Amino acid sequence: MEWVIKCVSKPDMVERRAAALKAHIAHLDMFKVETWYSGPMMVGDGSNANGSFRVIDFPTREKTTTYIETDPYTLAAIFKSIDIKRVFPYTDLRQRNHSQTECNAQFVIVSYTDPISVAEVPDAQMAEFLAKHVDKLIFAGMLAEDDGKTGTGVLYVIDVVNRDAADAFVAGEPLSRGPDGRSLTIERWRFGHV
Repeated sequence: MEWVIKCVSKPDMVERRAAALKAHIAHLDMFKVETWYSGPMMVGDGSNANGSFRVIDFPTREKTTTYIETDPYTLAAIFKSIDIKRVFPYTDLRQRNHSQTECNAQFVIVSYTDPISVAEVPDAQMAEFLAKHVDKLIFAGMLAEDDGKTGTGVLYVIDVVNRDAADAFVAGEPLSRGPDGRSLTIERWRFGHV
């Protein structure tokens, strides 16, 4: 089962984050097989980390929670919030297999919807959208409740030139534009240690 973990840092955590970095990397190294993606969320200009984003594979929410609660960043009280969501991947590419485009920026995009049925594979409209943007996609998947039946939105991780290109990507995003669309967030991210 795949899970998305998004952590938001408290303000002024640069020094505390740096102090815990070595232990944090050692923790990540214990979960190389389970980790699809891992890296820092970044402030808009990419100059500083303001959180953490990961896609991981654990059989239960409990194991996912234990994983993040034992991370040295969590133990150092760096995060003000930790959000865990189940995800059904539409893409099979892992971070270690992705060729990052030089000078590009990565973004995490979440489109939340009112409750919908989970689509473990993309419907025709979503498949068309994904095919149109395959050159920009790093990851895509349906967000869901733990029961695996109720969808809550879709997650994309993209590799594009800049924020304008990220905005252009979501201009045709199926779930944020329809009657069920509720909210859309675009946040800077960067490849971290896997």
